[in-house]
Amino acid sequence: MKILGISFGKKNANTDILVKEALFGCREAAPDAQISFINTCSLNIGRCRGCGACSTALEKGKNDNVCIFKDDFQALEEQVREADCLIVGAPVYVLQPVGQFKDFVDRFSCRHDYSAITWIMDKRRNGEMPGDPDGFPMERLKKRTVSYISVGGATTDNWTSMGTATLHLFGFPPMMKVMGNYNANSMGTVGNPLLDDQMISDMHEMGRRTVEGYNDDSAEFFQPSSKPAGVCPVCHQRLITVNPGTTTVECPVCGIEGKLRIENDEIKVDFSEEQQARARGTFAGLREHTTEIQSFGSICGPKIMANKEKLDKLMKERIKGFDTAINNK
Repeated sequence: MKILGISFGKKNANTDILVKEALFGCREAAPDAQISFINTCSLNIGRCRGCGACSTALEKGKNDNVCIFKDDFQALEEQVREADCLIVGAPVYVLQPVGQFKDFVDRFSCRHDYSAITWIMDKRRNGEMPGDPDGFPMERLKKRTVSYISVGGATTDNWTSMGTATLHLFGFPPMMKVMGNYNANSMGTVGNPLLDDQMISDMHEMGRRTVEGYNDDSAEFFQPSSKPAGVCPVCHQRLITVNPGTTTVECPVCGIEGKLRIENDEIKVDFSEEQQARARGTFAGLREHTTEIQSFGSICGPKIMANKEKLDKLMKERIKGFDTAINNK
């Protein structure tokens, strides 16, 4: 077994400490595992440029969909690819994890989307796309478990409310099973995680549970007693999106609908088994998105061609001539 801890925080600072403590818990559950830790601060990971090369490579028959821009992304991606269990931590400065995390995820997710890749392999088997239907390195889509840690200074936890929620973007395209979320806010008063025995105990247990979830599909999600329980039964986040005029709400992380009700002055949300089965981190949820994305070509292509002359004129006047138009006003 290979276990990987990733910290997007400062070297030897709070995020590093918490991720490493979770790895101690992993070691307890898997004494013989190969455990690695990476701090990304010194890594050069550029943003996704939306060139589409990784997507079109498979559509053209290639057996891999590598990112054509070379920096430290590839080295970190390789480590994630080899891992069976992961602990991912990131500091939260403005509601969400630091930008380097999102830069990595934007480039990682499109290369490891379980539904999109299998959709293309099925097209190859049906003769609708070129390439070897068995040529893709399917070990990239292997079973993995992951737990998330967000770290913030504010004692008011809503200043870090999108921390672990955003970290979920890392694991749902390759369908990683999430075993724990931990919002380590209040660092401004705690000072150092090693001074909070309960937090250290929680990290240790979450690491242990991350390994347990890999070995046992029935292992339960880790809910720390020191933190409020989540609302969504899939991602265990407390975020909901309200649809005005109805009692229907959505989990913005999982994309599933639930019914809002009040019980003993407490807000409750009921998510059906059917809805839970189509959450973003499931094959059904990912396939919904793949189907939607693949329909765009048949809609946008004819629309653009039908308006080509108009678009050429507008692009020249409004976009390419922007500087001249603005400066002449």
